[in-house]
Parts: sequence; C-alpha cells; structure tokens
Amino acid sequence: MECRRCGVCCRKHQAFVTPMDIKRIVKYLGITLNDWDKLYDDGRWSYSEYRLIRHMNGACAFLKFNEGIATCLIHAVKPACCVKWQASPDKAECREGMEKLPTKGNSVLL
Repeated sequence: MECRRCGVCCRKHQAFVTPMDIKRIVKYLGITLNDWDKLYDDGRWSYSEYRLIRHMNGACAFLKFNEGIATCLIHAVKPACCVKWQASPDKAECREGMEKLPTKGNSVLL
C-alpha cells in the first residue's frame, strides 16, 4: 500500500531520533544543537543520546498540511524510524487515515 499522506501516524507516534538523525536534521535546518534542544527535543524522555521529536498541536513538530495532505518539513532527512514506517491496511493508523481522506472510486483525491 502506498502512503496516502493522511498524517495520522505523525499524530499518534513520536519519532525516535538517533544522534545521527539529529545531526542530519540540524544541518538541514541550518540550526545549532542548542536550537534543536529548545525547539524540537521532547525533554520529557531520553535514553542515552536518543530522543523523541516534540509534538506541537497534537502532532510531530515537522508535520504540516497543505490542502489536507500531510507534508513533512524534513522529509529529505527524516529520522530512520520514519523511513522504516511502511503504510499498510494492517495498521490501525492507516485504516483511520483512509476513513478520513476523501476518495473517488479507488483513488485518493490529491
């Protein structure tokens, strides 16, 4: 199943980021590690150097919508856990997203 860009997974889960993920994201955004800590690190949880990306307004800080379609502001350097996520009708998040997106026939209206 191809991702339908509903954004449900980005609302229900927080991205677990490795030190390498953080380095790529910081470089891509042109910010410092200190900026990362202040703006995007969820300080409520950490394990060693691993972190979670903060949720803002009920979703990943990097999730934005354009005409109802989910967009990742750091898609080019998204965390490994997001790269590994595979959309599937077996996932509750994907089923929820399919129910919310307008469709015509068997295709999603984009």
